[in-house]
Amino acid sequence: MSEQRSWRSRRLIVAIGFVVLGTFGSCGAVMLAVPAWRAAHQGGRVGTFTLTEAGQCDRYPPPRQRCGWFGDFVSDDGEVVKRHRELAGGLPPGAKVGDTVPARDTGSFTEIYQLSDRNAWHQDFGFVAAFISMTIAGILLLKPWSWWRWLRERRRPASELDRISEDT
Repeated sequence: MSEQRSWRSRRLIVAIGFVVLGTFGSCGAVMLAVPAWRAAHQGGRVGTFTLTEAGQCDRYPPPRQRCGWFGDFVSDDGEVVKRHRELAGGLPPGAKVGDTVPARDTGSFTEIYQLSDRNAWHQDFGFVAAFISMTIAGILLLKPWSWWRWLRERRRPASELDRISEDT
């Protein structure tokens, strides 16, 4: 009996963890995915991104290799200036400090998107799907549809519970 109760307790803790992490993760992933979606659909302000600092490069060999860049964005009308933002998607090797690329600011807290980037949202929406799946898995582990039995047993009058215990 105690082994079954222990298993239930662990399942409950894991399920609650999945629901909490999945819910918060979904919210965060959506906050990152919306600006990427807007960039892919020509939303936001157009301007230039000036490379100021090189980041790390991905695992692919050149010419597929992409290197991360930080820099400053200035809109074409000069009204929007954002400093030390990351360029989403990176650039091929060979880019250097001082180069400028056409870019788009869609309101992201951290990233500026290249004008030619139409696929930045794919990875972000993958994270949204993964976190939603985690939330659903947690709900399935919790089995809220079975709680009615537990609630019904809790609401039984004390006299009925005493009668049941006397019969056994």
